[in-house]
Amino acid sequence: MAKTPFLEPISRRTLLAGGVIAVPLALTLGASPVHASAAAAASFVVDPRTRHQVIRGFGGMTHASWIGDLTPAQRATAFGNGDADLGLSVLRIPVPEDRAKWSIDLETAKTAAASGALVFASPWNPPAELVEEFYKDAVPTGSQYEAEVGTLTNAHIASDIPGFQSDGYAVFDAPAGAIVQFDRVTVGSKGVKNLAFRYCAETTVHVDIRVGDVLAGTAVEFPATAQGEWAWKSIQAPMTPGSWPVQVVSTGEAGPALDVLMAAPYRDPGKSRRLRYDAYDAYADHLNGFVHFLRDNGVELAGISVQNEPDYASEWTWWTTDEMLRFLRDHAGRIDAPVIAPESYQYIKSVSDPILQDPVALANVDIIGAHLYGTKYADFPYPLFQEKGAGKELWMTEVYYPNSSNSADLWPEALKVAEHVHHALADGGFQAYVWWYIRRFYGLIGEDGAITKRGHMISHFSKFVRPGYMRVEAPAQQQPGVLTSAYAGPNGDVVIVAVNGTETDVAFPVRMQGRRVVTVQSWVTDETRGMQKQTDAAGRGTQFTASLPPLSVTTFVV
Repeated sequence: MAKTPFLEPISRRTLLAGGVIAVPLALTLGASPVHASAAAAASFVVDPRTRHQVIRGFGGMTHASWIGDLTPAQRATAFGNGDADLGLSVLRIPVPEDRAKWSIDLETAKTAAASGALVFASPWNPPAELVEEFYKDAVPTGSQYEAEVGTLTNAHIASDIPGFQSDGYAVFDAPAGAIVQFDRVTVGSKGVKNLAFRYCAETTVHVDIRVGDVLAGTAVEFPATAQGEWAWKSIQAPMTPGSWPVQVVSTGEAGPALDVLMAAPYRDPGKSRRLRYDAYDAYADHLNGFVHFLRDNGVELAGISVQNEPDYASEWTWWTTDEMLRFLRDHAGRIDAPVIAPESYQYIKSVSDPILQDPVALANVDIIGAHLYGTKYADFPYPLFQEKGAGKELWMTEVYYPNSSNSADLWPEALKVAEHVHHALADGGFQAYVWWYIRRFYGLIGEDGAITKRGHMISHFSKFVRPGYMRVEAPAQQQPGVLTSAYAGPNGDVVIVAVNGTETDVAFPVRMQGRRVVTVQSWVTDETRGMQKQTDAAGRGTQFTASLPPLSVTTFVV
């Protein structure tokens, strides 16, 4: 499919030796999928001739200064591609602010690079001497949750007051007992969080606020606002990692019109951190120094980020969109590696849109990076990237899903990981999918070094959809509850990943457009099996037939 015309000049960075951008890519993000019939016997039709994004790989993070390094055996499991390995092809490491700690993740980076994996790096803070404290204004940032998609009790959605975000806002219908619940408010770390509500109120009202089963605020006051104006009300609540319902409950005075909840770690607004405006050149030199340190030690970075989660930075360094643009326009061109930005915590498009809309800044960016914490599947597609991003890449650079509170071996919860990867690739058009910690009780490898169920979900993609494969045309949903995607390799193989989220066996007849099927290998993971090899099958002309077990993932190599 033809790529979108792009009239602005491509950065000199696309010509960097060893860079990840070799030629402009014919991305077709947002293309309408071909839907097969919902009937069980309908063929799953794969057209390897119609190609979408090139896949860079699948990976995870190591952060030795926080949780310790991977052992040699764990590195081999993570980046090897034998029968008992994960087959990861991407490693993310931090950029320590202290130069004395630059080598702390080096051994894992060297192992990954030696296996052929891409290595990229993200900073949490610049060096301390380049940072200043400032008073952050009252407009909160963080993960955003819309009231109108939450769970409402004795409440309804309205759109009469102008200035609301998205599709509307929630209105309480009863003076007491009405509830507006923001679902699945995702928290990645233990500590005090700031919960900021965008609201409008004709008179001052008081409500209770609950986080899960805990009463976080009693008779919380929402002061009256000027007619038709929206304001912010924040409370602080201790929270632990996971996804939580946050309820606003009327107790006798009804409640305010609620538009949005923003959730982020709490930090004293007078102690927020930012890069000094006179230190941008020095910060570019700091990032460049890390690039050259790794290069001198045998690791060529595939990318270096400007900032990890600049819009969720209460525990690290904030960047406004204007600050990010200024750095990218005037300083990022000095960095001797592909540049990644902005790594928004929740793939908030208002953080990355300005980069795509600024030709000078965009010329110095090679990879639009995003995190998907709490991001709705409906927000995975990015039409503006399709329009403006020719010659650039789109990577999902950090997530854990669906939580960091449960064991990675919990089933069928782990199946949600495969669903998430599917939507990131098929709906979002991402070219890389990178988990948070590789080794963690909720990660890809458990603390005992064994691959977890969540790890198997990733390896159904990572072991077979290798760097350089391309996603090809196939129905994204073969039938209700069954998610499917297909990928073509340079050797002519086609990989199909099928996620059966139903509790029944599903017949899976496959037809290849323009290809003759010789043999089919397959591997399955379900409640009792983990990446188990199945008996090879022979093709019949352009077709083969298989069966998908209940609550399972199956990878076919055709």
